[in-house]
Amino acid sequence: MALWRIRITLADDPHSRTVLNQALAGQRISALNFTPRTARPSEVAGDVVIELPHDDDLGNVLSALHQISRQVLVSRADDAAPVDDATLTDTQPA
Repeated sequence: MALWRIRITLADDPHSRTVLNQALAGQRISALNFTPRTARPSEVAGDVVIELPHDDDLGNVLSALHQISRQVLVSRADDAAPVDDATLTDTQPA
């Protein structure tokens, strides 16, 4: 299963957090925290680490989150596949 890190900006009020919880209902959440934004005190950044059994499910989650906020950032949270050392080359100028 893939782990995804999602950051969403939302209003700092109970209603927005309730809507976020509803959008994430039924998902396997590994972490969820809120960080106040200093530039806009009325907003928070919600950081979520979510485990999805299929990468195809990510589109559905992102669609639901975009209904809440136009700023949704996503990245892989699990370790990347190991790189084969034989494919790396040193390209320093002579």
